[in-house]
Amino acid sequence: MPKSFLRYSAFAVLSVILIYINGCAGIEPPTPKEIMEHPFGTSFLRAGLTKEQVIAQWGEPDLKEYDNNGKWGNAKEKWTYYGRYSGLPVDAGYLSKTQYLYFDGKNLVRFNE
Repeated sequence: MPKSFLRYSAFAVLSVILIYINGCAGIEPPTPKEIMEHPFGTSFLRAGLTKEQVIAQWGEPDLKEYDNNGKWGNAKEKWTYYGRYSGLPVDAGYLSKTQYLYFDGKNLVRFNE
C-alpha cells in the first residue's frame, strides 16, 4: 500500500474520532436537583395544543378571560390555573404555581413557563 493512502486513512480515522468526542462533550446530564424540580414527562404544555387537549389534562381553568376583537377574526383567550400547593418540591404543572395560558382561536399559542 502506498504511504499516502495510509496517511489519509489514519487522518480520516483520527478526524472521525475527534469529531465524535467533541460532539458529545457539550451534552450535560441534568443534576438530581433539576430532576426533582422538573421531573421527566411533566412538561405537557406546548404551542399548538387544542383547548380540548389542555382540558383533558388539567381540567377546566379557574378563570377565563376573553378578547373578541382578535386579529383575523379569531377570539383570543387567557386561561388561568391558580397554583394550589406552592410548597411542592417538584414542578407539578399548575398545582405548584399559577399558570397563564393564551389561546388564539382554538389553539394554545403561549404560556408562562
